[in-house]
Amino acid sequence: MEQSYKHFLNQHQSYKKVLMLLFVAMASILPSAAQSPLNEEEIYNRIMQRKDMDGYREGTPWDNSHLYVNTVEYDGVKAGRFTGGGCFAFMLDMMEYASNYEYPIREIKGTYDNLPEIHIGDGVRINNDGHSVVVIGKSEDGHVVTVVEGNYNHSVHWGRVIDLSDPNVGFTNISTFWPEVTYAMGDVNHDGSVSVTDVLLVVEYVLGKNPEKFFIENADINSDKEISTADVLSIVAIIMGETE
Repeated sequence: MEQSYKHFLNQHQSYKKVLMLLFVAMASILPSAAQSPLNEEEIYNRIMQRKDMDGYREGTPWDNSHLYVNTVEYDGVKAGRFTGGGCFAFMLDMMEYASNYEYPIREIKGTYDNLPEIHIGDGVRINNDGHSVVVIGKSEDGHVVTVVEGNYNHSVHWGRVIDLSDPNVGFTNISTFWPEVTYAMGDVNHDGSVSVTDVLLVVEYVLGKNPEKFFIENADINSDKEISTADVLSIVAIIMGETE
């Protein structure tokens, strides 16, 4: 990796001085977006409270006879007007509890090779729209999740691990109560700030690597539909305060 960066700098001498200045100013961070009022650790803790509650313990019977009526808005449907059964009822019940019944839920579609951003507490639809689960753990890139689910062999099950990027899993969409957050151009890892970390991720991408937690839509600073050294320079300029 070190040799790759040296090669990058040698091939693009005009950027070398700017990048060196950037590393000197590594503490410089610009805020990217207002942070969500939700916290994944708190959401996780709320869900795990139910692991020892009657009706939600491992192996508790749960099949399609279980129905749940929404108490918050679900994908535009007002509270009290949407009824889900079986695994979907379990998902809806668990998600509303996890969010303390305070946030509307919306659906976000995707595909196994173009997954939306996954949060703890999200509901995930798999088996080609045939089964629902709730996320209680995830890999850094969000592709591999640990879940809790109802109607798994007609019962409640905790701890199954699923790779959503596997086409055989049949991912179709997520349901989420997490508020929509807009990330600034240059915040390529969606951590809420534009920093030297984002520069390094774009450099990796330009070098042909496949960096984790890299959101390409925030990397094309000049909107030319290519990620190049020009975008690296642009992010450097953003951090150094050299843009209007």
